[in-house]
Amino acid sequence: MSPTASDQRRSARARVHFAAKYVSSNLNLEGRVTDVSPEGLFFCSDYLDDQGEMARLWLDLPTLAAPVELRGEVRWVNDSAHAGGMGIRFVDLALEVRALLTALAEEADGNDDGLPPLRSGNA
Repeated sequence: MSPTASDQRRSARARVHFAAKYVSSNLNLEGRVTDVSPEGLFFCSDYLDDQGEMARLWLDLPTLAAPVELRGEVRWVNDSAHAGGMGIRFVDLALEVRALLTALAEEADGNDDGLPPLRSGNA
């Protein structure tokens, strides 16, 4: 992550691990989210999109039975081996979803390992 990306964050991110799907005009990916906040997330993947690309994401949150659909913009890209992915800022996030992500981040902060409990079937 570039220093300017962390300097520009408005809210703290929580370490998580859940499955996600990323779809843009260029890519259709299965990956995982490794940190999240009410403002954005890090989508970990071997394949990367361009900075500024708009995408739809489906997050398999541990507290819900069905994936949550979000829209976001790729703000930065990390092409490091074994740690590659994209920093994505949410666009037009519904208040209910923002509240859910805030609660998820707060719950993760309270766990010993920084990870929320996983629902059965999540990898």
